[in-house]
Amino acid sequence: MSLEIVLTNIQLLLARPEAADMRKIHHYAAQRNASIEEVSYMVKLYTQTPLPTNSMGVELYVGNQKIRKYSQFKHGIYFKVNDPQQLSTLQGEEVRFRTPGTEEFINTGIRVPAEETTERSITTAVRETIQLPTQQEVLQQ
Repeated sequence: MSLEIVLTNIQLLLARPEAADMRKIHHYAAQRNASIEEVSYMVKLYTQTPLPTNSMGVELYVGNQKIRKYSQFKHGIYFKVNDPQQLSTLQGEEVRFRTPGTEEFINTGIRVPAEETTERSITTAVRETIQLPTQQEVLQQ
């Protein structure tokens, strides 16, 4: 049986990190002895039809990098990245799928955008930062 997955759109959005994301961001910053922006990058993949929900599942790759954790939202699937270095390796790379245990990839022709499609937080004249949307808000858009 042939697996067909059609992506209709992709978005790279900024979201407010959750507590677990903040722990990861602080870990990356400590590893590199450098500050890292406290933001979660949400990559939303819009699918023409839902992914198969059989016991085998589907493996998601961006370029040659396997995305180990992804979830569903109303119009497709998403994954998040908390490490800007990892994000930079994914940007411009093609999104691909594979049935576990096979070597053949399903190429989508869709690439992760090089730029995020959400404005960064805006700082006002009095230095008040307008909050990024929550991850839940990003997924409802």
